[in-house]
Amino acid sequence: MPALSTPAIVLRAVNYGEADRIVTLFGRDTGRVSALARSARKSQRRFAGGLGLGAIGIAALREREGAEVLTLESFQTSSGDHITLGADVGRMAHAAYAAELVAKLCAPRQAEPVVFDWLASMLDRLARGKATAERLRVFEMGLLRALGFQPVVDRCAICGTTSGEIAFRWDPDRGGAVCTGCARGGRPIGADARLALTRLVDASLADADDLELAPEVNRACREALAEIINQHLTGPLKSLEFISKLSHA
Repeated sequence: MPALSTPAIVLRAVNYGEADRIVTLFGRDTGRVSALARSARKSQRRFAGGLGLGAIGIAALREREGAEVLTLESFQTSSGDHITLGADVGRMAHAAYAAELVAKLCAPRQAEPVVFDWLASMLDRLARGKATAERLRVFEMGLLRALGFQPVVDRCAICGTTSGEIAFRWDPDRGGAVCTGCARGGRPIGADARLALTRLVDASLADADDLELAPEVNRACREALAEIINQHLTGPLKSLEFISKLSHA
């Protein structure tokens, strides 16, 4: 079977055997796939630039008869696509979290070009600047939007009221923000947090550079988005334990 070539991002790579690696890729044309990279720890020609977290390149993939795991025949990065996070712990933690979110929220072998471009942009921003809580919140909201999971934040998810005089509660099971008149559960959410979430809805990753969230507002946004994200996960996010230890998470 001929190889399929697609732009791809490395979400995860683990050593396998003496020289191989099992790689989780997010292909722009393939979605999330797992592939066996034979002799990846020895071949500099077929895997130029390496298979590190967040690497962006062109993946040549081939189906393996009777196996769910594909063969990664080559992975080539160009100088313009090479993402370097260096030794910065914060940037590495945020990149790992972004990659894990995509890996856990996206179905296997389902092309999501908007998500691919969003993740690639996030990694590029991390490579060129410091890790910030604001960018992470923008990334989370944008990913939920791209996958059709975005919560309602600018009005009541039930009746549609936008009145600033009415208190709201946060109820992920009913779509997000719910006015107290429609509420049947959930928890209170402050006006400042709801306003910040509204700003996140249309924000680009570039906008995050000029976005400032007070620590308590960031915390409220993080918790609200986490509740939405957790509705679509089948297991815990391993990267969160690490990222929660950082002051800018």
